[in-house]
Order: sequence, then structure tokens, then C-alpha cells
Amino acid sequence: MSKSDRFLSMQRAITNYVKKNLPVDKNQVQVGIIRGDSVIIGNKTYRQNAIADMFYDDGDRVYCLVPDSGTEAAVVGKA
Repeated sequence: MSKSDRFLSMQRAITNYVKKNLPVDKNQVQVGIIRGDSVIIGNKTYRQNAIADMFYDDGDRVYCLVPDSGTEAAVVGKA
């Protein structure tokens, strides 16, 4: 298995875990769209920070966790 295949496998595992184990509500996993150094979730823009090594580009849909402070979104996987 190549390095990129292992990376994609890990990314899928994280994404699947998030989908199956975290309830979806406003303080949990949300889907956003990457725009530069930000992620747009609904009609709000947050600074984004990936919590695992992953590659994504402008326009990609990602799964995010938004803490109650609501200033930054943690990107946890690609949607």
C-alpha cells in the first residue's frame, strides 16, 4: 500500500468515525465549505484548523467541529 493510499485510508476512517459516532447538532459535527483560510458553515465564516494531516482545496466540503466560542472550526474530515 502506497503512502498516499495509507493516507486516504486514514482519512476515510476518521470521516466514517465522525459520521457514525458524533451526533449532529449546532455544537457538534457540521458540514462546511473551504474558502482560503476559512470555512463557511451555513451563513457564518470561521477560521479553520485541521486536526489531522489532510489535503483539501478551496470549494471542498469538509466535516467540522465548532466549539461554543464559535471563532474557529476544527476540520475533522472531508465530506
